Amino acid sequence: MSKLKDKVLGLAAFAMVIIVGMAITSNPTLKSKAAEFAFFMRQNPILGIVLHAGFSTAITVSGVPFSLVDLGAAWVYGFTASMGMLLFSKTLGSILCFVVARSVLPATRKSSVLAHPTVARVDRILASSPIYYGTLFRLAFLPAFVKNYGLALLNIRFRDYIVCCLIGSCFGVPAQAYLGSQLGDIYLGLRDAEDVAKSDPMLLWGGAAPALAMLVLMPTIAKVLLGSDEKDEKKS
Repeated sequence: MSKLKDKVLGLAAFAMVIIVGMAITSNPTLKSKAAEFAFFMRQNPILGIVLHAGFSTAITVSGVPFSLVDLGAAWVYGFTASMGMLLFSKTLGSILCFVVARSVLPATRKSSVLAHPTVARVDRILASSPIYYGTLFRLAFLPAFVKNYGLALLNIRFRDYIVCCLIGSCFGVPAQAYLGSQLGDIYLGLRDAEDVAKSDPMLLWGGAAPALAMLVLMPTIAKVLLGSDEKDEKKS
């Protein structure tokens, strides 16, 4: 019964994060600012890269689900360049999360993150294979704040932690870069999705396919992670 309750609470928490993320992303003022920033990056490519690195890193550290900055950058710079930009920002953000988690995060906040059901399960099995279980954790269907700080708070060396983050980025970064390069202007409100669907429906589906694949993959990864933990509990 407690496991079912943990899963229900986990799904509820993730649903809340999705709702907050959608509310933030669809906010007209923020959407307008993101579009303005995209045009600024187009007119000032070098300075735009520097500013994007700062904004994207700050988003990663804060855990705020606001992806328009990254999608806009992918639309401006294209798939290949934005992949490098996103990988740098996400990696730098992960490093800062590790530093904040270990030295700045208040004890009460640490306790709340460590009390998360999936974080607690990973804590019990992490020592057997830090990179394997750490990577599964980074790919699991969890709120960004929990993923960013949960792994850093566990008994894991920085080297293993950053390897897990890089492997996780190998899945998420290409999907986000491709989605932004193909459909970034739609997310920024510069083009109407209905018009695109009427004129070229394959472009709309093709652009969203990698992100949809990740949405299917991540719950499966979470099940693998939780299932492995349950087997270990039965053996013990």
